[in-house]
Amino acid sequence: MKDGARGGRAGRRIGSWLAVGFLVGMAHQATALDFSADRIVKSGNSVVTAHVNVKDDRWRFEFAQPQGEASIIIVRMDRQASWLILSKRRQYLEVPIAEHHLLSVTEKMAGELSRQFIGTETLNGYPTELFEVTVSGDTGDRHYYQWVTQRQRFPVKTVSKEGTWSEEFRHVVFTEQSPLLFELPQRLDRANPPMQRQG
Repeated sequence: MKDGARGGRAGRRIGSWLAVGFLVGMAHQATALDFSADRIVKSGNSVVTAHVNVKDDRWRFEFAQPQGEASIIIVRMDRQASWLILSKRRQYLEVPIAEHHLLSVTEKMAGELSRQFIGTETLNGYPTELFEVTVSGDTGDRHYYQWVTQRQRFPVKTVSKEGTWSEEFRHVVFTEQSPLLFELPQRLDRANPPMQRQG
């Protein structure tokens, strides 16, 4: 099988997972927020764990179990590209940034209609404020519980009210991240043609 065909299928499989993982995500807003954490996304019986590093307008996922064939995904808003690292093949795919590649690092949710303050709670080592949030969706309004750190205003945990979906960040450390984490590793071959950039 040709590498291009295999790469395309890997990209589609990864996109399917990401679409689940970012159901409540909003378009990334560039901030000065640097951090690392372990991210756990649960959807039905599926659980996906990744170590994440975030620096301003770029972020990196390193998966506990490869998603499709990708063990690492690096998203670069400045380049308008995502790199899917296929470690076993020592290759990478460069693809445009799609909505399901975006990581939400602010408390405001996409389609948010209202939020109601419930109380305070210490979660994963951080003082947080707990909200019930209502958002507008294609199939009607959806309701979530969201825990937001009091100092950084970071959504450390979000859970659908019916309990079928959740996103949680554990072992969060707010500290400057090395720019090298968001560059392509050396000695990787490209698995698809170069992207045509606008401008």
